[in-house]
Amino acid sequence: MTRRLDDGEWIAHGSEALCLLPLNLAEVGQRLGWRAAPNAGHALLQLEGDVLRLEEQPGAGLVQVWVRGDVQAPGRCLLPLCAVLGLRRDELPWVAAELGPKRWLLLRRDDNGNRVPMWYFRERGPAEAVAQSFAARGHKQVYEVEAADST
Repeated sequence: MTRRLDDGEWIAHGSEALCLLPLNLAEVGQRLGWRAAPNAGHALLQLEGDVLRLEEQPGAGLVQVWVRGDVQAPGRCLLPLCAVLGLRRDELPWVAAELGPKRWLLLRRDDNGNRVPMWYFRERGPAEAVAQSFAARGHKQVYEVEAADST
């Protein structure tokens, strides 16, 4: 199942480029049954619960696909995306080399001790940097980085 989302659903932390589509944004929209906003240059798509950002590559006739950081294994989005667009994987001009699970998870612990997963990262350093940036802003919650469960 796919649906279009508004820009408020996108958070870049931990996001990764997934692939390039051999289509422009208008062609993607036609295949999905929706029209791209005029001059937007991008659109958000929810595909089987995962959020993807589709960015027009000006002058290239291609769309770069990004996977939001709350998706631990970005590669799981590739085949469903190809299926809804009527593409084969071998038709994609570029696919990310690393599609497996991300190893690090940024969690937020609230005042009641609840631990909420936020974003996944391939490397611990960027996850720690995001945690420190939130802590430096004076947030009441505690931010922790730990090894992600890959099961």
